[in-house]
Amino acid sequence: MPGNQFDYLDPGLSTSQTLINNIVPLWFQEELLLIAEKLTVFQDIGETPQMPEGEGKTYAASRYERLPLPGAPLVEGVTPDSTPLVVNKVTAVLEQWGMVVTISDVGLMITKHPALQAAKDRLANASAELQDREIQRVLMGGGVVVMPNAKTSRSTLVAGDTPGTDFISGIVATLRQLGAPTFAGSMYAGVFDPYVEQDLAKDPTFVLSHQYAETTALFNAEVGRWRGVRWKRSNLLPITKLLATGAGGVAAAASTTIPTGTTGFAAGSTVRVTASLADPTSGLDSQQVATTNVTNAAAFVVTFTVDAAAPEGRYNFYVSQPGGTTPLLAAGNILKPAGQALTYTVAAGMTAAVGNTSAASASGAAAGADPPAGGITVHIGYIFGKQAFAVPALGARTQAMITAATATDSDPLAQRRKCGFKFMTKTCILNPDFYRRFECTSAFS
Repeated sequence: MPGNQFDYLDPGLSTSQTLINNIVPLWFQEELLLIAEKLTVFQDIGETPQMPEGEGKTYAASRYERLPLPGAPLVEGVTPDSTPLVVNKVTAVLEQWGMVVTISDVGLMITKHPALQAAKDRLANASAELQDREIQRVLMGGGVVVMPNAKTSRSTLVAGDTPGTDFISGIVATLRQLGAPTFAGSMYAGVFDPYVEQDLAKDPTFVLSHQYAETTALFNAEVGRWRGVRWKRSNLLPITKLLATGAGGVAAAASTTIPTGTTGFAAGSTVRVTASLADPTSGLDSQQVATTNVTNAAAFVVTFTVDAAAPEGRYNFYVSQPGGTTPLLAAGNILKPAGQALTYTVAAGMTAAVGNTSAASASGAAAGADPPAGGITVHIGYIFGKQAFAVPALGARTQAMITAATATDSDPLAQRRKCGFKFMTKTCILNPDFYRRFECTSAFS
């Protein structure tokens, strides 16, 4: 009799397809997925003076140098010659940075998770990472660089040039001999990346933070103390290797076709140039081409050509001043899409805005030294004494803003909400003798 037994081919069966109009198209879990955690540590180490408003944007700090000791005893009845006081000054011109996120009213109403709160959280991360990056750009342009195994240039590093006990002890001894002041507990502050951390953690004398955390207050991201240094981990430190030139990489050459709105470098002058692929998170160099000289008998501009087969991402272009030895950042964060070539021009000066063109800078961040050949990866670390550098600020160290959910002249229908941050700082190296940057390879990369 029909209908008295189960029929797998029942034509009246209601399936997911017949019920499609009453099925929620997507299900979102309540918790947002985690993002990559980046450790920002440098501002904790430097001095943080607050500049008063109304007195310009140039920070200056002075230092009376040590007096030289006399080389002979006094002669009876004879007044010795006076010893002059020597005053040195360091300066930095503050820069303002900021970011804004805009969300429509419809976007706020239909998203499951509170988009405005997510934007505020991500902006807080971005502000800390941006300040950390700008501190590093200044530190990498100054100070003394040391390398394991008596290497004197980055390009000569090899796979076995990893840091160890004697290398770190040598840096600490040098800072102490120079009289670099220490932080609390007569300790210096060190920063390394997770790869170098593992190189040093293999040493049996390395003491992890958990072994003394109960009695010693830890710095932000601190992992332990070793050889007179309290070490902090940062995964925003640049890790760099050589980027190919020409096919599959970047080429730079002189061009006598000077774009309208620009001025060329003088005929016969020479500029030093390099280019790099930026790390997608920090914007610091992750792959860099070898530095070359560019010159021409007639006035010229520098043309960078990023091959279509080169890695996709954002590129930084560096050009020195004529006759200079160090390439300086002229243009950064320039996008090269996958599978497409990119051409970018750097001129001596600009009189009007020109697409894919910038002017060489006399004060841009310095390019790093050339990485070694053979796919060797270079890691960077620091050891700081107190007052090695300062990060002066004008106004709030970070000022957060959010627009009200009301109509305004620029948004009469209240269709947008905006949130963002801004800050005005600039890192200044107070004493290059109070810190050392070390460059090395790692057994773990």
